[in-house]
Amino acid sequence: MIVRPAPGLGELLRYVGELVDRGAGEMYESLGISYRPRYTPVLRAMSAGAATVTDITALTHVTQGAVSQAVGQMVADGLVVREQLPDGRKSGIRLTAEGRELLESLKPHWEATFTAVVGLEREIGFPIRRALADTANALEGKGFAARVRDARGHVVERDISPGGDGAPAGNWFEHGGEAYARFRPEYPGRLSMFLASLAPSTDLAVDVGCGSGQLTTQLASYFDTTIGVDPSDDQIANARPRERVRYLRAPAENLPLPDRSATLITAAQAAHWFDRPAFYAEVRRIAVDGAVIAMISYGVMHLESAVGQRFDHFYRNEVGPYWPPERRLVDTGYADIEFPFEEYPAPSMRIRKDWNLTELLGYVSTWSAVRRAEQAGATEILHSFAADLSELWGDPTSTRPVSWPVVMRLGIL
Repeated sequence: MIVRPAPGLGELLRYVGELVDRGAGEMYESLGISYRPRYTPVLRAMSAGAATVTDITALTHVTQGAVSQAVGQMVADGLVVREQLPDGRKSGIRLTAEGRELLESLKPHWEATFTAVVGLEREIGFPIRRALADTANALEGKGFAARVRDARGHVVERDISPGGDGAPAGNWFEHGGEAYARFRPEYPGRLSMFLASLAPSTDLAVDVGCGSGQLTTQLASYFDTTIGVDPSDDQIANARPRERVRYLRAPAENLPLPDRSATLITAAQAAHWFDRPAFYAEVRRIAVDGAVIAMISYGVMHLESAVGQRFDHFYRNEVGPYWPPERRLVDTGYADIEFPFEEYPAPSMRIRKDWNLTELLGYVSTWSAVRRAEQAGATEILHSFAADLSELWGDPTSTRPVSWPVVMRLGIL
């Protein structure tokens, strides 16, 4: 049997581009318009005042060579003409009468196209355009070739020993902010999109108890400013940098933010640690009218087969006695937490990952119960669990599906 290889970034980008261009071409044909989709960025830039190839390149995400090629084809199609600019140093372009007529006929179609893109983003729960724009900005700052060179020279530390049995090496349960940032799972992309759709505006999101920024950075795709707040120096030091994101070290009960400033306040996998009456008072202080509060948690990780059974036994019976009392609130999906706000129904969501053995043990190492077991000298149950899991897992580099239920308490202020 032939196993289909995972697609690369370039392959996916080209394929999506082909699907979009093919669909656009079919629409132009159905409208009776003889038109090439590659003309669109040129026409839109010219309608905004661009008069040279350099102007068009500056206003679009198209290379100068591609712009020049498109302009040459548009000249051949009678849509634009070249002309000498008054300074005599540059060759300008302007629309012909046919080009101006075409531009006006295309504007309603472009409006429908943007509406269709918004619908697609809602369907998949991810901001395609902003993600691609952020990717382009990042690659303009540091090219992909430099990133590949860095990756080739980077030695990845392995938590699995090179021995034949694939057993975990050393103290796999060593912990800290670096492990939290590396192994804690990201939330589904549509969670941030959903929360942004509820907020009265996208001015400011505040993620309280942000840890290393798992949710904070996702909210940044939708908000003008996102602030992550956490009391731990270690977590803030390992927080993920992102454009439009700031991190502050502070407790949930004393937020360093002005009154009536936040349109969304979140606490992801953190509210069970708070002095909640004091936190709620801070929420009311910093919230604008109609702001949203979202207290989010994910429950017990689910694995299948014998690996899942061994994991469940470890979670509930071996390391279970070391969980602090607050963990029960997570296990019950925050259902027992007092929540003095007008409540809004939450959709069903799950986090889904494909993890190898290193990633799974890395995640378990971030648990507070594992830290408490280690401090109590109960390292034998940790080593025994890792050895058993390694034997059941097989090839430690192979991946298995894991998932968590995401639950929320949503309120409107």
